[in-house]
Formats: sequence, C-alpha cells, structure tokens
Amino acid sequence: MSDEILFLHSPLKEKIYGGTKIQKTFGFDEAANQKIGEYWAISAHENGTSIISNGTYKNHSLKEVYKQHRELFHNAKEERFPLLIKINEITRPVSVQVHPDDIYAEKYENDLGKAEFCLYLDVDDGTKLIRGHTTNTKEEFKELALAGKWGQLLHRTPVKAGDCVFTPAGIVHGVEGKMLLAEVQQSSDVTYRIYDYDNTEPDGTPRKLHLEKALDVICFPHKEPEMNIRDELHGNNHILQYISNEFFRITRYEIQESETISNETYSLCLILSGEGHIHIKDESYFLKAGQGFIVTSSCTSFRLTGSMDILISEPGHV
Repeated sequence: MSDEILFLHSPLKEKIYGGTKIQKTFGFDEAANQKIGEYWAISAHENGTSIISNGTYKNHSLKEVYKQHRELFHNAKEERFPLLIKINEITRPVSVQVHPDDIYAEKYENDLGKAEFCLYLDVDDGTKLIRGHTTNTKEEFKELALAGKWGQLLHRTPVKAGDCVFTPAGIVHGVEGKMLLAEVQQSSDVTYRIYDYDNTEPDGTPRKLHLEKALDVICFPHKEPEMNIRDELHGNNHILQYISNEFFRITRYEIQESETISNETYSLCLILSGEGHIHIKDESYFLKAGQGFIVTSSCTSFRLTGSMDILISEPGHV
C-alpha cells in the first residue's frame, strides 16, 4: 500500500449534545452506547489526533507525520496542520458562540483561530440556525446579553438538509434543534460561549461562558459572509464547489461514474454516504461511508468510482 494515501483511525468525542446517529450511520460499534457529538475524521489537533492505519507510517499520529514529513503535504510552511474535518450530531440546542481569528487565538489561547464551513446532512423539522445579532456596538450587545434578552439580540433562520454556511471568525452562531452535519474548520479547538441554554458539565456544574472574550472578537454590525457556490455536472456526477478562500477549498462530489480529480496540494477526503473505490496509479482501495483519508502531495491525480458522496477539502486558496 502506497504512502500516496493515508487512511485514518480518528477520535469519537462524547458531548452533552451528542447522540447515536454517527455510530449507527457509519458503523462505529465501539461507541454504540455513548453520546457521540463529534467525529474528528481528519485531525492533527493535540486535543484529538487521527492515527494512520496503513503504509510506512502505520500507527503514527497525523500530527507527528505532518511535523516530520512535510513532503507529503506540499512542503507546507504552516507550523500546525491547517484543517480539521468533522461530522457532528446535535440533539439539543448548542451554545450561542463566536470564534476568534488567528491573531487573537495565538495571543490568548496558543491555538489557531477558527473559520468553519458546515454542510447540513440530516435536519429535523423546525431546527433553526442562529446567525448574527441585531446590535451595532459592543456596549449594546453586552447590555442585551446581560439582561438575557436573547430574542431581541439574536437572528434565527430556518435550515434544511443540503444547506451550508461559511462562518469566519467574529460571526455569532448556534443551533436550536437536531441535526447531523459535516464541518470543515481551521485546526482549532477554541470556542467562546455567549449563551448556553443552562447546559451543565457531567458533574452538574454550569458550563463556563466567555462573554468578555466574545465581545473582543464579535463583528459589529453583523454581516453575513458571501458564498459563491459552483454547481456542475460531469456526465452523471454532480459536483458542488462550495467555497475557495484563504482558509480552504471545499468540493462535494456525488459520484455515479468514474471521475478523475487533480490533486494540486493534498486532499482531505471524507465519505459522506455510499461506497466505491479510489484508484491511484496501479492501486485501487475500497471506500465506505464515514471513512476519512488524505491523498498526499506524492500523488498528482486520483480517480473515484462507485456510488458515493464525498467531501474533499484542500488547504487555503486565494
């Protein structure tokens, strides 16, 4: 098996808002009775790193291999592996929150900032996103937050399966309802909670809020970030390029027949549903739903066959 492709064994994380849909959908039987809220399908973050399951680097962490073998990652200059790919399940309202940018996060958290993209895979009726706020100044926001006037302060918008959003640093956001989603984000574990629906830690204590730090990084006034989605058909294959910016380029391939894909740097791949094969040179590897893997920069192109829905993310493009 070639080091042109790295298959991964990745962390499943229990969360208060988690459930069992990730395990049932993707066959993670070892966590059948846990409340899994996040599957870190491709991660080199210190709070949960993927372990390589094939080839020369079998049983090595992705964090270690990235640090020592940049030739596999287009000789990347970034000190930290740039992206984190997840599947999340939400079964109860998630905190209203905001993320810092790189400068603030490095100064106060020794981490990257967090820009993220979310693709909603399965959404219960009535679920709403919180997207932004009604105020123009930090002082206005703080006054309404401290008074608990969340209906006056926050924007709510309906959401359905197939929708997607881009959330750069500074955008107030949250979820009220139930859903399964795929998430591509900067490799960061920094979240500032503004409101938490009286959620508690496992020991019953209230979860910590971070209003003062949040106020430092919230965008005033709120402006919804733009996305320019490209929607194409290649024969019977449906291709959606959701976003291409300084953080990531994210493309979804709904494969029904052979599709050859150029690998300009390195590709972080997550099978959302179905099954098929990836063909690299003279090798062919079986793929199934829930599988996360990396096509390294040792490979200039690869071919997909089968019937599957695959999300492919690459490091930032300007």
